[in-house]
Formats: sequence, structure tokens, C-alpha cells
Amino acid sequence: MSRPSLAILLQFAVSVLLLVALARKVQLAEAASALGRVRPGTFVACVVLALIGYWGRARRWALLLERSGVPITPLASYRLTLVGTFYGLATPGRIGEFARILHVGAPRSDTLPSVVWDRVVDVLLLELLCVPAFLWVPAWRGPLFFAYLGLVLGTVAGIALLASPPAAHALARAIPLLARPLGRWSAHSGGLLRRAFSGAGILWGCFFYVFMYAVGWLLLRDVAPHASARLVVGQPLIALLGNLPVALGGLGLREQVSAALFEQFGAGAATGAAYSLLIFTVLTLVPALLGFVASNLIGAHRSPSREDVR
Repeated sequence: MSRPSLAILLQFAVSVLLLVALARKVQLAEAASALGRVRPGTFVACVVLALIGYWGRARRWALLLERSGVPITPLASYRLTLVGTFYGLATPGRIGEFARILHVGAPRSDTLPSVVWDRVVDVLLLELLCVPAFLWVPAWRGPLFFAYLGLVLGTVAGIALLASPPAAHALARAIPLLARPLGRWSAHSGGLLRRAFSGAGILWGCFFYVFMYAVGWLLLRDVAPHASARLVVGQPLIALLGNLPVALGGLGLREQVSAALFEQFGAGAATGAAYSLLIFTVLTLVPALLGFVASNLIGAHRSPSREDVR
């Protein structure tokens, strides 16, 4: 068995174990009741809002591609962003999202830095949006907070390494096999860091999260009508943990955290687990499936890698 297959199998096992542990802790009937309280109109509205929000992510990536000398049409950027979300469902840390560059008709050395920095900015925004959750939920200022600090420090260290030519040269000397790819990285990623953290890059990233909060509030209103609206503030932390390469697509891990958060606010652990599943379905699963279907329908008529690039 290959290492990637083994990693996916292990993550699947972790997800199953986490879900089994959650099922032993919560009342499944209560979770099912919470899911049943979501009105069809609310669900459809949330999917529409999520799809609008993805326009922000697509525009940020398009800006980075343009800076790399690979301009792409807005619709192609949007579609491939959704396709990348589909690829990321079953890969560690959603690294499969990088595979969207395979649909762009340009050298990978030109396109890879764009998705790397796009992902880095997204993680940093999530980490910043987690701060209010720790300020408003004192009970989270324990092991979870220290795990969060570890993630932040790891992200900062990763940015420093990716943006440092001396670090790339040192790594190339230490591991000669990486010399060529690191050389290409240094040659093509220059300037993208500034573009990624430019005003436009940050604003388009925030555009997505504004709609994420709107989706969270609408779902919370149906799932737990009497719960505190502050529960929505914890959503970035749930999403951030879903990026960890521990469980398959974060399944099980997110639900555990959401259940604990809802229980602390008196809304019920089962309701929290149901809320997390709904958020995942609306913000990730449905857009990913729609992107995959759209990509295949378009691919059946033409080659997107040649016609989507200007």
C-alpha cells in the first residue's frame, strides 16, 4: 500500500473513532431532531450564500495567478476553486486543493506558488478570526488554546521559510534532490507574498468569511433558536481544526469541538454536532460537488486547460 493511501486510511480510521466516541456521548435522536429543524428555504439560502462567498476566494487566487503571469478568466477561477475544494475533501490538510493548478494551461512552476500562498493567507485569516472565540469563551483558554498557539507559530515559521531565499538555498544544499524544485520556487514565488497580503488579497479573503458567518447565523437560528449568537464566533476555530491532517476532511474532529462548544453554552452537545455537520455540508460538501460536476460537464465539451486562460 502506498504512503498516500495509508495516510488516507489512517485518517478515515481516526474519523470513525471520533464519530463513534461522539455517538456514545450524545443522543442521536436529539441530533436528528436538530437537523430536522432546518427549513428547506434556510438550507437553500445558505448554499446560495456559500456559493457567493467562494467568489472572494476565486478572485484572490486569480490575483495571484495574474501576478505570476498566468491571467485566468473569473469564471474559470471560480470553477477551479470549487474543484480544488472537491479535491481537498479527502486529502491531509486539504492539500488536494493544490490540484486545481492541473486544470490551468501553464507550467506548474508558474502556478504552484499561487495556490501555496493562497492557502497560507486563508489559514492566517482563520487564525485571526479565532481570537474573538478565545476572548468570549473562557473555557477554551486551556489545552485547545495552546494547540491553537502551536498552529499559529507553525504558520508563521512556514511563511518565514517559504519567503526566505537563504532558507531555500540552505535546504537545497542539505537535500540536493530538492535543489531544482526549490530553485524554481524561488524564481517564481517572488512578489506573491506581497500580493497575497495586499489590501485586495485580504479583502477578498474576508469577503468569503463574511458569508461564512451569515451561513452560520442562519443555520444556528433554525438548529438552536434560543442559543446565543456568540456560538457563531467559534466557527473559525471549528474550520481551522478541520484543516488539521488528523481526520479525513476534519470529519469527527470538527463535530467534537462543536459539540463541546454548544454544551458550554447550554445548547446541547448533540445540537452542536448537528450544526457542525450542516456547516460542513453547506460550506464545503455542496460547493465541492457542484464544482466537480460543473468541471466534468465543461470538460466533456472542451479542454479547460487551454480555453480558460486568457
